[in-house]
Amino acid sequence: MIARITLPAAALLLASTSAFAQSNITLSGRIDLNVGKDIGAGQTRMGTGSMSHLTFAGTEDLGGGMLASFKLATRINADSGTTNAPGAVLNSPAGTYWTQESSVALRGGWGSLTLGRQMTAALLPQLLVDPWFWDNTTNGFAAGTGYIGNLWYNDAATYAYDTGAFSFTAQVAAKDANPGWSGTPHKTPYSFALAYAPGPWQLRFGYEKPADGRSKLATLFGGYDFGAFTLNAMVAGGTDHTDASVRTWALSSVVPVGTGQFRTSFGHYKRADVVGSQKLALGYHHLLSKRTSVYTTFAHDSKAPTRKSGYEVGLQHVF
Repeated sequence: MIARITLPAAALLLASTSAFAQSNITLSGRIDLNVGKDIGAGQTRMGTGSMSHLTFAGTEDLGGGMLASFKLATRINADSGTTNAPGAVLNSPAGTYWTQESSVALRGGWGSLTLGRQMTAALLPQLLVDPWFWDNTTNGFAAGTGYIGNLWYNDAATYAYDTGAFSFTAQVAAKDANPGWSGTPHKTPYSFALAYAPGPWQLRFGYEKPADGRSKLATLFGGYDFGAFTLNAMVAGGTDHTDASVRTWALSSVVPVGTGQFRTSFGHYKRADVVGSQKLALGYHHLLSKRTSVYTTFAHDSKAPTRKSGYEVGLQHVF
């Protein structure tokens, strides 16, 4: 649960109270640090588990069912206090300050339109199978993205619409602002996703076409919440920027136990008929309060060239 501190937008923006009577700004975030060893690493280190971040978000009621909003979010290396920029291959080169998101949006009965730096429209089908959401040494990044998905797109426009259990999201972005894995943009990147989530089960499909003009990734995700545990599965296929065939799949489960939860996942990544990753991940998160938890993780990738296992013991606080 994320607690939010609501601040009057009039005071923060030095604007009149009457003009922004229906506005608010929220501050939220997460600080996460652990001690452990990454797969492939030879030394123990301190570092971020679930990515620490700081988010400012605001909404304004425009009347007639219309809302305006913005979001500014940056990823933080909590061990050093520096900004975390994942790199140019994920359209996040050094110097990107609002590394998680910087966007402005309008929403109404017709759906929503969001402009700015955002995550791909195909994100959820790729991500949701991973109980750690691509964080920690347990992350299922290889299986989720196939080293094709770019996660973030700059200068992007995203349309989203939902009605009942059905939702649709589509995105297009500027070519030159998104070099991606190839480093050289050639065509306008785009992505979309369809979802149907009527209750304890959900089914999602996503498609992403990065700016290199060659790569593409189609992803199918399904999940069911049995109450005593969740069961999720994902399968994906496509080609990377070298025209090599990529196939991935993953399975996961989360089991609530008292004030904690056990997590487990297994992901498989194959490129050009060569298996590059087979990763088993296990972990336990224990809630000390609604906002603070301690955790431990273990991961083993049988295809890692050296030091195939990793582990972490960490502390997390959300606000």
